[in-house]
Amino acid sequence: MRTLIAGFGNVLRGDDGFGVEVIRRLQEREPITDVEVMEVGTAGIRLAQELLTPCDRLIIVDAMNRGGPPGTVYVVRVESVDAAGEVDLHLAVPARALAVAKALRALPPEVFIVGCEPGQVDELTTEMTPPVHAAVGPVLEHIDRLLADGGAGADPVAELQQRDEILQIMFWLHGEGLGPDVSPADILRFVGDSRTVHATLRQLVADGFAEPQLDDSGAQRYRLTPLGMREGRRRFLDEFEPYLAKHGHGECGSADCDCHTGGGDCRSLA
Repeated sequence: MRTLIAGFGNVLRGDDGFGVEVIRRLQEREPITDVEVMEVGTAGIRLAQELLTPCDRLIIVDAMNRGGPPGTVYVVRVESVDAAGEVDLHLAVPARALAVAKALRALPPEVFIVGCEPGQVDELTTEMTPPVHAAVGPVLEHIDRLLADGGAGADPVAELQQRDEILQIMFWLHGEGLGPDVSPADILRFVGDSRTVHATLRQLVADGFAEPQLDDSGAQRYRLTPLGMREGRRRFLDEFEPYLAKHGHGECGSADCDCHTGGGDCRSLA
């Protein structure tokens, strides 16, 4: 199964060079059979040309603006690619390079984008900001998982979704006064797979979202770090804010209901 890993970015624009830095780190490793790495930079047309040699899986590494704090890591499976419009020789945006590859009928069956939220991309500098530089290691780990998967078994995108779900649960438990330290058993009330919960908690610790704690009996518990609190809150609001904006905690959506004044039970539940 041939895999191509391609890094986008401009190394002269700070965090925009993230994808190139990841590729450089991969090139320092021992070569892996059937895995090729290439530094695309801002010349995405090179990627489209390289894909004319068929491959089974493409992993793109790039800075990604998705609204999270700088250094947030994303793993996205590309499900669809828009048709190509005008074509230039740079194609600095991965989506354009993929559109050209699609037009050439050279798009691989599996395409992933592993990205990092940038902090600074406007200054002329070769230095990445500390949070983005620190994200290189976690991104390499995600790439290793994709390579180890071999197209079967665990889905790294599903693993990331599982991580986000447990972040939401830990944030909610803390907000309900059931934290800040939570046990795996607390989370297993919502997620039924014990092995998945323990593996995800270990990964949250490795990624800096949580820290292990021991209670008085010596049992293992976990607490969200400040980064984990921010990420848990963001993911929780992304999921539930449309509902929360209309209904306060313990209240219905009717402005004249007694539950808003404390004068009685919610009439909508009667």
